[in-house]
Amino acid sequence: MEYSVETIMGLIDHTVLGAFAPESDVKRLIDEAHEFGNAAVCIEPVHLDFARDYINRSGFRTKVAVVLDFPLGASFSRARKLLIDAYSGMSDEIDIVAPIALVKSDRFDLVENDINELVQVTHKNNRTIKVIVEDAYTTLDEKKKLYEIVCRSGADFIKTGTGFEDKKYAESIGNKTGAQTENVKLMADIADKYNPNIGIKAAGGIHTYADIIALLGASRREANPNKFRIGASGTRQIREEMLVRK
Repeated sequence: MEYSVETIMGLIDHTVLGAFAPESDVKRLIDEAHEFGNAAVCIEPVHLDFARDYINRSGFRTKVAVVLDFPLGASFSRARKLLIDAYSGMSDEIDIVAPIALVKSDRFDLVENDINELVQVTHKNNRTIKVIVEDAYTTLDEKKKLYEIVCRSGADFIKTGTGFEDKKYAESIGNKTGAQTENVKLMADIADKYNPNIGIKAAGGIHTYADIIALLGASRREANPNKFRIGASGTRQIREEMLVRK
């Protein structure tokens, strides 16, 4: 099935997350997201005040997604909840990393408590939460357990990764970095059992229209930003590719 440029652009969280990205990059990101009709811009919290002020002054309706406890997911639950409370006032959506070190420690009881509490505090603030499960770092068995926890938590989205994965470690346990269709398919399978309504966001290494179509198909979601998202920094290139295809 072929999708329009407008439909695909509407699925993308246009992203800039580099530690050294200046405000000028964030301004460009917002201008492009407004022009392209993207679902949201995804940024670091240090840029939230600037982004919200610029969006308001420009009269844009662009949503702002902020990454928290990113990219490690290494803070304790109380601090993570405080972060959500602190940044919800300036953002529309929260992308937060699952506590991967606890997953690797086989402490799924703590993982479940953490994610459940994060979902509760985010929804209390009337915000959307996407839980990043960092696929490159987990075994198949760990993925199954973590995906189930996220699906059962009532999170709005389960998200594949941060885009900041350590390639050497990923390869040491037989994984690739970036969004992989087999992981998205597994998410959809587990969601069918525990939460068919959860959205899926694929992020990391997505550069072409074909990449997006493969991931969308694996998700078994409709091309609707409430059900499926793409995290991408190369949005302009994807759009230009699609315009050439028309």
